[in-house]
Amino acid sequence: MKLEEYNKIVKKHSAKEDKFKNVLIAFLTGGSLGVIGQLFTTFLEKCFYMPLHECYMYTMIMFVVVSSILTGLGFFDKIVSFAKCGFIVPTTGFAHAMTSSAMDHESEGPIKGIGSNIFKLTGSIILYGLVAAFFLALIKGVIM
Repeated sequence: MKLEEYNKIVKKHSAKEDKFKNVLIAFLTGGSLGVIGQLFTTFLEKCFYMPLHECYMYTMIMFVVVSSILTGLGFFDKIVSFAKCGFIVPTTGFAHAMTSSAMDHESEGPIKGIGSNIFKLTGSIILYGLVAAFFLALIKGVIM
């Protein structure tokens, strides 16, 4: 069988995805996460009289902890299969990547397993985030 024939067969039997529907679901679920984050931030600010920058910090911590717990319990992948990129792109996706890496290598022990593999998927995000922050701080320092 030639490659062209094989590709026709694969295309014929592959599931068709509705891209507009996927984008709409991702938009709505990602927007819902934003609304939940804003409500939590406002709750902290109004009820506990916290400064706004601290409220943002606690909101991010809440997203990381909840998504890590959902990953550990096995629910996060089910949510993402419905929500598409709406849940995997923000902070929740970062926490999910860290937690799933740690869980995959848990059997190797706390040092060789979890400790050396927890940042396997997210290490590049941390590295380039720090590099970008450094250069933006330099630019801000020169301008101000």
